[in-house]
Amino acid sequence: MNKSILTFRVFLILNIIILSTIPAASAWSWDTHSQIIDTVYQGLPSDVQKNLNLEVMENASIVPDKVFNDKTYHSYPKSYEKAKTWLDKGKAAYDAGNYQDASYDYGVASHYISDTFSAPHGVSKESSSDHSSYENQGSKLKPTATYKTGDLKTLMENGYNQDGVSWNEWMQTKDKKIVQNNLNDAASVTLSAISNSINVNATSSSTTSNSNILSSLYDFIMGLFSGHNN
Repeated sequence: MNKSILTFRVFLILNIIILSTIPAASAWSWDTHSQIIDTVYQGLPSDVQKNLNLEVMENASIVPDKVFNDKTYHSYPKSYEKAKTWLDKGKAAYDAGNYQDASYDYGVASHYISDTFSAPHGVSKESSSDHSSYENQGSKLKPTATYKTGDLKTLMENGYNQDGVSWNEWMQTKDKKIVQNNLNDAASVTLSAISNSINVNATSSSTTSNSNILSSLYDFIMGLFSGHNN
């Protein structure tokens, strides 16, 4: 292989890896946010699924980090304010038949709701390494969503209050079951909030997508190196 081509490929690979590991402001990784919204989507009635655009929702679920660069509104009560704003926008758009806008709005709302249930967002002065370790555990798990009764403000407040307990337990044990419970709560309350906004009944769901950012990167990188023999 031409040396300059090999050098370029190595440079590209390194940049992809670096970009994939940049910590987000939220405590869930971008891939986890996408999986949460995928789980929520699967729990909505089929007619609602036909109206909403899953890809738009998934992309919008990381907008607060990727586009807004929001470092302020990821914890309760500020996260509730943002979630309520975007849910209201989503409802207005959905009721008007603007389903693309509704998909975007609900995707953004999901970010603020789900971040509230990530344990590091209920504590302060946690180390960045512990925060990253928690997030990395979450990125290897698949969320399950079950409809939860109650108003969104109370559900998010309860999640925030649970964060401190979860964090202390996780710091002692590093038990992934704790992260799984937090992740399930995040998906469940998000499902409840969006289904209530649209005024439809939701069903329990789990992630059906096998997509994973790092595994996709791995396949891409292997594809680059396979060109060595071409």
